[in-house]
Amino acid sequence: MRAAVFIAACLTAGCYSYTPLTTTDPEPGTSLVTTLTDDGARELARYLGSDVFLVRGRCVGGDELGLRVSVAAVETKGGDLKLWGGEIVTIPAAAIASVEIRRFAKGRSLLLAGVGVAGVAATTLAFSLTGSGSAPGAKPPPPPPK
Repeated sequence: MRAAVFIAACLTAGCYSYTPLTTTDPEPGTSLVTTLTDDGARELARYLGSDVFLVRGRCVGGDELGLRVSVAAVETKGGDLKLWGGEIVTIPAAAIASVEIRRFAKGRSLLLAGVGVAGVAATTLAFSLTGSGSAPGAKPPPPPPK
């Protein structure tokens, strides 16, 4: 039972990787990371904060004004990660250096699950080899006298 729960947790968590966007517009709901140009970062500083160069979130849509993103977090050039609550920000196309989308990495996730199953199996085997309790057929000790 515990092994099944562990495997389910590994598969739910899984491994993800970011790959460059291959289309002009990502599908709404796609999880993405947008890297801003230096000029774009300066232009959007009043909305996103100073020194922001990465915007993480979900695509809401795109139009002639730019890419609309429900922002989950922003990262500064200094490495600070600031969490957001899903506010929608329009990022003009000229402010975008690159867009990467988050994809489920099947191979890595299966490897993670395999390592987890092997660990559970090894632990179970180790404890069953060391044993516990009394030998089969042994009588239990008598109750203490009153």
